[in-house]
Amino acid sequence: MVVSDYSPERRAQKPGSFLMRVIVYNSSSFGGCFDYGKALVQAYKQHQEVEVVKWLVPQNAVADGIDSVQKPFLSDVLHSQSKWKKQLHFLYRVVVNPIILFFFLIKEKPSRVIFNDFEQLTAFFWVPFFRIFLKGKHRFCIILHDPDRDAYPPSLWFSRFSMKKIIGLMDVAIYHDFLPQKVYYEGFNQCSFVDLPHGFFTMPKPDPELFKGLSPYQNQGSTIMAILGNIREEKNYHLAIEALSSLPDHRLIIAGKAANARVNIQHYRDLAVKFKVEDRVIWIEKFLTEEELSAVIEISDVILLNYSVSFTSQSGILNIVAPFRKELIVSDGPSSLASVVRKFGVGELVEPESLHSLIHGLKNLESKELENRIHWEEYLAYASWENHVEKAVSLFKQKETE
Repeated sequence: MVVSDYSPERRAQKPGSFLMRVIVYNSSSFGGCFDYGKALVQAYKQHQEVEVVKWLVPQNAVADGIDSVQKPFLSDVLHSQSKWKKQLHFLYRVVVNPIILFFFLIKEKPSRVIFNDFEQLTAFFWVPFFRIFLKGKHRFCIILHDPDRDAYPPSLWFSRFSMKKIIGLMDVAIYHDFLPQKVYYEGFNQCSFVDLPHGFFTMPKPDPELFKGLSPYQNQGSTIMAILGNIREEKNYHLAIEALSSLPDHRLIIAGKAANARVNIQHYRDLAVKFKVEDRVIWIEKFLTEEELSAVIEISDVILLNYSVSFTSQSGILNIVAPFRKELIVSDGPSSLASVVRKFGVGELVEPESLHSLIHGLKNLESKELENRIHWEEYLAYASWENHVEKAVSLFKQKETE
């Protein structure tokens, strides 16, 4: 029988203050989860009750200035145009990375292991090994960035099965503002589900060249809207483009690259021509650096987070935009994002998939600018990484006594 390193017997051998070791697992080297992990690690490093922090990322990850980073995992970027090679590489990664993590944790002292990413597709394979050989040594925590896993491949049954496996391993599950009622979140008495703030991101100064290139649009007296990040259908570009035909004093910036090969950007360009607004749609079709993203946000008046009704997460863009205190249009669906906007009043909620509601919401914003800026101050006070980590450490200490 394995005796837990967190049992009263073991704690009696470790007198003194409560100091913990934290390991954050990231299998991705870019995107929202990566940025989240970077900020989270920095916040844990500053907490007085955290002794050691290790951030585990892929070999190709760029994490300059973070001395706690280690790169044991396979690269998540394959320099090939072959679709099947990329798919095979993905399958290889989701099998091998958990194995690498397993042997890493075997050698580590007792730690709080935070799954900022997790390999859902292969959970049936790796979770049993973690449960049998590591559960008595480490405590496990998961960040539920997208708490609704029903739409994940390869099937509804498999998605629910794999999430049950993963949650069954966890001691703590962290979500942001909204947790849907799902069968894979029920019946796990050992796992504590806790609502913690997402945390907002501190962005660098705007890229001067891009900012200068966009400035003429700002000087023309138009209201500039922006849709940021990877281009995917759930962001409802078609509604924003069509709305321009009813809003002659608005322009739209679409900044980002296609999320995958299935995204047809030319379709959206054709829509702009169809509605005769192509001269008011500004395309920046690339993966933006943080400096370039800052430039687009700074030049914009309104950020559109008008997602499809299937969207249930909290948008990372919200917490990038927060320090800029920009106006927001947010789809009022069953999501963490809508929950935050409703709670703090930092944007205008519109009906998902509704062109009329989108246009009405954009017109309403004009009378709410000062009010929204006051609400942003309340949100920024709440949504800090320090607040997140302080609450998480308190919960970890509570779990220590169980």
